[in-house]
Amino acid sequence: MAPGATTLTSLLLLVTIARCPSVFASPQPPSIKVLRGVRLPGGYMEVVQEEHCSYGVVRLTCRSLKAFIFVLEAEYRSNATRICGYEPRRFIEKKTSKGRAAVTLKSMELRGNYIDEPDEERLGTVDIRQSVNRRCSGQKHCRYSFITDHPRATYWDPATLRLKYACIPETAVRKYCNEELKVVPGEGGFINSPGYPLYYLGENTCGWTFRSAPGQRIVLTFHDLDIRGPEVDGSCVDVVRVRERGRTLFEYCGAAAGATVVSNSNVITLDLIASKRLYTARGFFLQYQVLGCPNVSTPNGSYVLNGTLTSRTFLCKLGTVFPDSRERIRILECKNGKWNESIISIPNCKATSAVILKTEHEHHQLSTLSGDNVLDTGVRIVRGEDAVAANTTVVMDSAQSSMIKQTDYVVDIVLPTVLMALLFVGNAIIVYIIFQYRKRKVPPIEQGEEMALQNSPEVPEV
Repeated sequence: MAPGATTLTSLLLLVTIARCPSVFASPQPPSIKVLRGVRLPGGYMEVVQEEHCSYGVVRLTCRSLKAFIFVLEAEYRSNATRICGYEPRRFIEKKTSKGRAAVTLKSMELRGNYIDEPDEERLGTVDIRQSVNRRCSGQKHCRYSFITDHPRATYWDPATLRLKYACIPETAVRKYCNEELKVVPGEGGFINSPGYPLYYLGENTCGWTFRSAPGQRIVLTFHDLDIRGPEVDGSCVDVVRVRERGRTLFEYCGAAAGATVVSNSNVITLDLIASKRLYTARGFFLQYQVLGCPNVSTPNGSYVLNGTLTSRTFLCKLGTVFPDSRERIRILECKNGKWNESIISIPNCKATSAVILKTEHEHHQLSTLSGDNVLDTGVRIVRGEDAVAANTTVVMDSAQSSMIKQTDYVVDIVLPTVLMALLFVGNAIIVYIIFQYRKRKVPPIEQGEEMALQNSPEVPEV
């Protein structure tokens, strides 16, 4: 090669480096952090989150040899490129500078599990849990290469892989069929099909029954599901089915990650129906939890204003309050399957002071109208939740005050009105009787004159 050509090539290389310094920047080391440790009946479960460049090889490892991996989240973030050594702004400019056709082609490649959200941070995020499950779920350690293990990832730009997974002790996972499992609030549990993750068994039904307290619902989350896929006509030979009171909530065959089933009651059943004695697919691994809190009875004098799985709002009837808070509204919050306060300690609604005073005022008015001042007998209604006799130790509540008011109303208003009506009717009857008697005893004047003329001797006959 001529010296002039060599010099020209070197100059072009230097210009390229000067224009695109970020492309040749060294990638950052992967970010790995342990989020938390969860205590389970069989030991501690460790939750880990890692971030890697999609062009590298990811190694997931459990520190305990008696634990295995299951994936909680796995995402490819096309806009998060700094960990690969790219500046995000320059990377976006590079993609958009290719023109409309290139951008349209990339969108078609990502269609299917592409999450198109308005949030800029989430834009360009792809769920890759199925490919991570295929390599790592159920294993004690694994190597995952995004470019070779995820379909069509060879053509994708380098970006961040965010993985969130857990190492769960083998003793904390149930492995046997035909069991009834009690779902406890705040705990839940994990099960996997027999043989997971190497194979699953068939030729008979493998089932589980989940039961929680009345008023609670059950959530099943399939972190990993991989059974025989559908046939050419779309029918399923092997199937995972979730039923509730004879109704099918979920039925699936093939591979899935993160599928969630929520019941409408506190009892559901899960069945794995397979045709072959042994099939070389992973089976499934799932987590079961409680959703909502137990039923709570409505306090006397109130009704449910709003009720959801996470809260319950009680409202006292007009003129009554809860005596401990002196408010009409009571809100219960459901957290981890338990209410934020004891159900037994919720008091019944009672009348407020304003209602007592109104009762006292109306009672006083009725007593004044009837001329019988009941309040002068020594009973005095005072301000407070209850009515107290002034010269006695007897305590009257709002119900007793209402009874007194009703009794006085009958004596002062109803009874005199009835007596007056009876007197009016009686007088009318007496007047009618007298009139009839006088009409029968006193003859008409014309008849009297005629009789006198007939019997008179002085009148000569004609």
